[in-house]
Amino acid sequence: MFPPPVSRESVVPDGANPLTRAYQDVIVYESADPDDVLYEGPIVVHANGWLELEGDRLLSPSAVHHIDIYDDEPDPAARTDERTDREDGGTGNGADGTDEYGF
Repeated sequence: MFPPPVSRESVVPDGANPLTRAYQDVIVYESADPDDVLYEGPIVVHANGWLELEGDRLLSPSAVHHIDIYDDEPDPAARTDERTDREDGGTGNGADGTDEYGF
């Protein structure tokens, strides 16, 4: 008649949780090297930084270098590892190819 005192299910539906973000098409990288892919597919990013993967698996934020999100791209074949949204054509601000932060 009453719910159990301890339950694995949330009392708040998933769509109502403002502290999570869901993405359908991402690539999670272990390092800056584009060959070090940890995971490809849908994820849920929780407020504490943990990533929820398919199959109710969790990935620690300390294991992740960066995430590329491709939810807005219509064609997965159009993916590129190079950033093209830079005003200087991707060469950096300095003559040596670095940006204002030295990268």
